[in-house]
Amino acid sequence: MRHLRTIKTLNRTKSHRKALLMNLANALFNHESIQTTNMKAMELRRVADKLITLAKRNDPHAMRLAFSFMRDKEMVKKLFSDIGGRYTEINGGYTRVLKIGNRKGDNAPMAIIELTQKKEQKDQKEKKEKKESK
Repeated sequence: MRHLRTIKTLNRTKSHRKALLMNLANALFNHESIQTTNMKAMELRRVADKLITLAKRNDPHAMRLAFSFMRDKEMVKKLFSDIGGRYTEINGGYTRVLKIGNRKGDNAPMAIIELTQKKEQKDQKEKKEKKESK
């Protein structure tokens, strides 16, 4: 029985949906904030949180599991070296979805999905700490 095993199909086949989420995850980790439809953002949030949890483990098996989904060595390297380290003290809540209204052409609900701790924010905190210590 498949009770409570629902996922949003996004009107795509399984292989197309997997490729879509893989590309969205790569774009999210590359740019740290992307704009997409609301339903795609909600599904991407599930995938991205699982990948960041793998990156927090930071072992070879977790790296292989992440590569089997993302299929991009540079993004996996960035995920494990840069992004995973930011979330070591945090349990969950790695991404944020902000609804921004409807798209002009087809009135589809749009959203921005972003990482909660961006690199710029971390750099600004370090600069503030250096100023206060002086």
